[in-house]
Amino acid sequence: MKTAKNFVIFGIIFVVAIISGVAIGSIYVSSQTPLISTSEMTEEGLRGDEKEIAKMYQDAISGRKTSFDAVELYQIAEYKLKQTKRYVKVLSGEVTSGAFGINVTQNMVANKIVTEEGIDYLKMSRTGAAGLAPSMAVKLKYLNSDKNNVYIIETRDANDILDDAEYGYRLDLDDHEPTVWSLEKYRQFFNTNPDTPITYIVSDKTCAEGNYTKDVKKNSDGNYEFQIEMTGSYATFAAFYYSYEIRHYSEDPIPTTPPTQKQLPAWVSVKMNIVVDENFNFVRIDYEENYTVQKGIITAPVKDDFSDVFYYDEETISKYLEMV
Repeated sequence: MKTAKNFVIFGIIFVVAIISGVAIGSIYVSSQTPLISTSEMTEEGLRGDEKEIAKMYQDAISGRKTSFDAVELYQIAEYKLKQTKRYVKVLSGEVTSGAFGINVTQNMVANKIVTEEGIDYLKMSRTGAAGLAPSMAVKLKYLNSDKNNVYIIETRDANDILDDAEYGYRLDLDDHEPTVWSLEKYRQFFNTNPDTPITYIVSDKTCAEGNYTKDVKKNSDGNYEFQIEMTGSYATFAAFYYSYEIRHYSEDPIPTTPPTQKQLPAWVSVKMNIVVDENFNFVRIDYEENYTVQKGIITAPVKDDFSDVFYYDEETISKYLEMV
């Protein structure tokens, strides 16, 4: 009976895929889980209902809601982060990739500074000749007073990335003029807006696999700590826009056209260990990401070990603003 049901489902998916142009693997997870319909294959469709999340947040901060699972806590903290006017998110970690049994590791640093004026984003990675991904640096500015434009400087020149005793790296881009991208162009290349706060989409849809902490308890320090893991298609849905960023910044020369589906990473898994404080602010997110990328005829596995650390104090915000 289940086999017949699966046959019918695959037939429906095949027809929908032909009509819509969506890859079959992108809309079917398994017979044990809900189907992701083509109407949901947008960032908004994959996210939870914003009004429900807002109510859940209000219930949490008022004390009416005191028990949480990992998806709820993540959504509450993400909702609060969207309302936060000033903070810094500092990412650091390593990317390990290779082929034919030879692996190369390179460091990655990315700072996102949010203020009342808008967003400043700096991302940099430097690699040797053996790396599958190039050295890369990007400096992006998105102003609240100019919502239709994004100002970007990109380079693939390792000489533009300098050592810095305090930050590890700094960018030497003073002789580069920013390129003005329309917001529409940015969306075409990155599949989201520049002010999207967090890397992954976490919702009941992307976490339908059920691999997350069901009953989150406070630690002795008052923080909540919990885990979320997504594999296969679930990881693909969660990385709905992050995949576009990975592809763009790992290409040399700098891409001049938006990616096709075939150029995006093929996801294996993503594991997150998340810490949220008692006021529902993100403190830290540790990521372990596994996916493959296509480089010519080579299909290369990639493993990322990253940490996002969040700062809300004025001293740290001012310090990172000095890098912009």
